[in-house]
Amino acid sequence: SLQHDSCPGQYSDRNRIYTIVDNKNLTFLFKSRGSYSNDLFVCDNNRCIPYHKVCDLVDDCGDGSDEKMCTNHFRCASNNSFISMSQKCDGVIDCLDLSDECYSQCSKRIIQNAVLKGLSWTIGVLAVLFNCIILF
Repeated sequence: SLQHDSCPGQYSDRNRIYTIVDNKNLTFLFKSRGSYSNDLFVCDNNRCIPYHKVCDLVDDCGDGSDEKMCTNHFRCASNNSFISMSQKCDGVIDCLDLSDECYSQCSKRIIQNAVLKGLSWTIGVLAVLFNCIILF
């Protein structure tokens, strides 16, 4: 729950109305566009954002805490960007690191043709072999 010291520096004291929740915690409402509300999500870094920005595929907190418990998206491995679950394993590369397509749940391989797969292994083995010959 929001306490009196939540969201430091984001909302001025004149826009807060304090109420006692229990004997030890204070909570507040804030005034926005003429009405009062308390629909704030407190990020792990103590920044506060409106609840409608939670699980929206955008890191609004700056630390990813508004997206980390969501089930409607997939997090790309290298740059921590988010894509919709429908974009994972759809045959279209949406993450720059290919993590949305080269994922254990996709059951897909980059090279699906057996001839190309064999050729790539042969080239790889020859490259290692020739590098070893050059070095030694």
